[in-house]
Amino acid sequence: MAHETTKVVRKGLERICHDFSGRVRELGFERTRKMLWTRAGALTIDFVHFHRQGSTYGAAINCSVGIRVHFGIRVINDNFPAPALNGPSSDAEVSRAGRYHLRFHAETGSTYDRCLEDLVRIVVEQGEPWFRRFSTVDALLSPTEAPLSSSAMELLALASAGKGDVAHRAASLKVFGLD
Repeated sequence: MAHETTKVVRKGLERICHDFSGRVRELGFERTRKMLWTRAGALTIDFVHFHRQGSTYGAAINCSVGIRVHFGIRVINDNFPAPALNGPSSDAEVSRAGRYHLRFHAETGSTYDRCLEDLVRIVVEQGEPWFRRFSTVDALLSPTEAPLSSSAMELLALASAGKGDVAHRAASLKVFGLD
């Protein structure tokens, strides 16, 4: 029974990720990992990451699929070994305030269309304004405003001065599926 539930949830999750990909492509995002969409610039990568809620060690508890959305900006010259979720997310407060329904039933398809619409809507309403706010090197180097760690800021400053590290760049591209 649990095995069948897991298969149904995986199939539903893949379906929504596929459909979401088609919808955010017009914003410049491409799916580069299972639940990761990226938009690369010269010095940074904007990204959207999904996390499936309601799982226990990967096994689905039931056919309800809840998705938490995270936004982040990665300095391509950064050497951190994973995506740093340094932006807004669809926590309970954001979801409630925006009336985002980020859950659907994978077996019946109940609320699937609403979930997909709200996944796109949260990118447009929450993610895009945040990405625009930090779309320049100056904004990302602001010590009081920027979402970056101090080491990422230092590495961005080096890269913007033409002193980026080729190995860091290759590692970042690999982490984000852009290699």
